[in-house]
Amino acid sequence: MTGYAQIYLDLLREANQQGRLQVTAAAVIPSQQQLEAVGELQEWGAKIYPSYEEMLEKEHGNLDLCLIPTGIQWHARMTIAALKAGAHVLVEKPLAGSKEDAQAILDAEKKYQRWVAIGFQDIYATEARWLKSQLVDGSIGRLKKVRMIGIWPRPRAYFERNSWAGKLYADGAAAMDSPLNNAFAHFVNLSLYFAGRKAESAASVEISQADLLRAHDIESFDTAVVQARSDDNVRFWFGVTHSSRQLREPEIHIYGENGYAQWFHDRQYVLAPNGKSEIRRDGPDYAKTRQQMFDAVLARLQDGVTPICHASTALPHTHLISDLHQNFQIHTFDEEEISHEVVNPEQGEIPVVKDLDDVLDRAMKQDAALLSIRPYKLTELATS
Repeated sequence: MTGYAQIYLDLLREANQQGRLQVTAAAVIPSQQQLEAVGELQEWGAKIYPSYEEMLEKEHGNLDLCLIPTGIQWHARMTIAALKAGAHVLVEKPLAGSKEDAQAILDAEKKYQRWVAIGFQDIYATEARWLKSQLVDGSIGRLKKVRMIGIWPRPRAYFERNSWAGKLYADGAAAMDSPLNNAFAHFVNLSLYFAGRKAESAASVEISQADLLRAHDIESFDTAVVQARSDDNVRFWFGVTHSSRQLREPEIHIYGENGYAQWFHDRQYVLAPNGKSEIRRDGPDYAKTRQQMFDAVLARLQDGVTPICHASTALPHTHLISDLHQNFQIHTFDEEEISHEVVNPEQGEIPVVKDLDDVLDRAMKQDAALLSIRPYKLTELATS
């Protein structure tokens, strides 16, 4: 009952107090069954099971909704098992660790006649849906380009917090953990969503170039610049890193033939239909978007029509991640390019790549590859 599971518990607590739902069962591994949170679940009337398999077997047909706040590698198998047991599902982002696993979820939705909502919480925000509606209605004309940048420094402890952080595979399934598939996945997916032609669709893209790099001692990458193009000929540029000194909250910049739009995480969003007169509004915070997500999922159970982030909406993001790993190699920054800095002694060092903040900013403004802006010295890294 740690990590995102704790957030789900908070959402359940409020909904339970309001009488909006009844918590029937929970799967909690034996090592965590003495936690205070487990006792709280039991007070609500929930039966505690030692595994999700046993829970879904014993509760088959009794569950309306199954919440799955687990590691990426567990999303597909747990979601499919829950659908088979007769439950609708809210699964934490991303949809799955591979496009094959993602497609298996969509197939299971059809087979068992249940729906899957993905925890890309920003898509549930009324602010995001308003901006999306404006873009679909052509307020800035045909979309031409989308840029997304995010810089969140992460210490060594970030990749030691669980058994799958920074891993490509874990527990017998694809995880493909990376900034693009985890910390910044919300904003990559939101970029694709904003560029989708229809209200509930996201743009599918083909990758033209990618720099996948790492400064941390991990299997996957912690830094990336990706360039892609949609079938509508919208160009995409994504740039992210966990190996920097300065923090830069995620930004999405959308350019159309007749104007532009912007999304600044936890701050504001902007729409400029003519490229000059700007509509600026405060953006939602994390707590608000989580609550809106949960409210939408509960409403969907009742009316069957409330918009959610469908598995089909999240599918282009998973395809992007799968295609990256299948077609592009991960390279390692040479130690000459890195300084190791301690921000919090309890969390360990942050590997700071020289000038990376500035290089990413310049690459974004030029729609360029990272290594074309600065040809960093690269080497091989022996991962543990």
